[in-house]
Amino acid sequence: MSTTSSIERVGAGRVRIGGRLGFHEAAAVAGRWREFAADGGDVELDLAGLQEVDSATLAVLLDWAAQERRTGARLKLTGVPAGLVALAHLSDTEGLLGLEHSRKA
Repeated sequence: MSTTSSIERVGAGRVRIGGRLGFHEAAAVAGRWREFAADGGDVELDLAGLQEVDSATLAVLLDWAAQERRTGARLKLTGVPAGLVALAHLSDTEGLLGLEHSRKA
């Protein structure tokens, strides 16, 4: 299992992140968003490769989503791990991440 995060552009407006994005990795990854944000356009962020998530993951994603909103763009999350959906629900941040429909009824 990977012990670090990997983040890469996989196409126009598409980014993939994998590995771990928890307390130990969040600080190093958080500041890298500008490298991957589309210039004023929406960004699709694939999270399917994340192996471990925690509240630090949620904090990083909330920051990235806020950065996108400030430019008039939107961060669209795909492949969202169930644990992250649960954390967003518990902290009432689903709407900020566009996850309102990700949780099963």
